[in-house]
Amino acid sequence: MKVDFFIVGAPKAGTTSLYHYLSEHPQVEMSSQKEPDYFSYKAINEQGMYYAKNRVDTLDKYESLFEQKESVVYGEGSVSYLFYDNVAEDIKKYNPNAKIIIMLRNPIERAFSHYLMDYRLGLIHDSFENIIAKKSKHKNAHLFYQQYIEVSKYATQIQRYLDFFEKDSILFIDYDDFKKNVSETVDLTYNFLNISAEFSADINTKYNTFTMPKNKVIRFIYSFVFLRKILTFLFPIYFVRNIRGFLFKVDEKPELLKETRSLLRKIFNDDIRKMEEVLGNDYSKWIQ
Repeated sequence: MKVDFFIVGAPKAGTTSLYHYLSEHPQVEMSSQKEPDYFSYKAINEQGMYYAKNRVDTLDKYESLFEQKESVVYGEGSVSYLFYDNVAEDIKKYNPNAKIIIMLRNPIERAFSHYLMDYRLGLIHDSFENIIAKKSKHKNAHLFYQQYIEVSKYATQIQRYLDFFEKDSILFIDYDDFKKNVSETVDLTYNFLNISAEFSADINTKYNTFTMPKNKVIRFIYSFVFLRKILTFLFPIYFVRNIRGFLFKVDEKPELLKETRSLLRKIFNDDIRKMEEVLGNDYSKWIQ
C-alpha cells in the first residue's frame, strides 16, 4: 500500500479538524496516529524539537498505522511536512501520484495561536513579544522563533511543493473559508480526493478549541514533556483526551497587542507578496 494524500500544514490552520472529518468518510483511512512525522523525522530530531511526540522512524512502523482496508484512499496529516526542506521531494519519491493538502492561515494569527498553544502547555514562559524580538534567553528561543515566525512564512515552503507536484495535485485551503463554511470546504476536499461527496461528516464537533490549564499547578506539571510522552504512550487516545478535558478549561483567547500586530505586518509583508506571486492570489487581507 501507499499513502495517497498528505495534509502537510500549516500548523494551527485547521488541519486537526480536517483530519477528523476525513477520517469519518467510509472511503478514507487516515493514519491511526494523526502526526506520524515520518518524512520529517530526521530533520526534527536533528533540531531537537521540544514537543513530546512519538514520531515514526521506519517504513514498517509507518505502514502499520493503517489497517490496509480495501477500496479506500489512505491519508495522513503531519504539519511539519510543509516547513522542512526535504519532505516534498521525499513524498514525491515515495508516491509520485500523491495528493497534497495545504491549509493556510493569516500568518500573524497563526504565529500567535502557535505561541498560545505552547504557552498553555507550559513549554514557554517568555512573552510572545520577547520571542519575536529575539530577546529571550531560553535555550529553545531559536526554535520558538522558528515555530512562530519562520513557519508562518509560506512562500518558499509552498514553492517547494510546486517544484515537485503539479498544481492540480495540490489543494490549497484558506483557513478563513474553512471556518466560515466547513461543509463546503470538506466537500471540496472530497472532490479533490475523488471520493463521494454524498457522505456528510459530523462537522458540529470542534477540535483544538482554545483551552487553558485550570490552575498554575496543572500548567507546571504539564510542562514536563516526558510526562506527557509517557501518558500518550501508555494510554489509549480517548483516555488521554478525557484527562486533558479534566485538567483544562475552555477559556477566552487573549488578544494580540496592536503594537505587536503592527510589527508582524512588517515582518510578514515581503513573504506575503512573494506568496501572491507564487499562487497568483491576493492575500492583502492578511496585512490590512
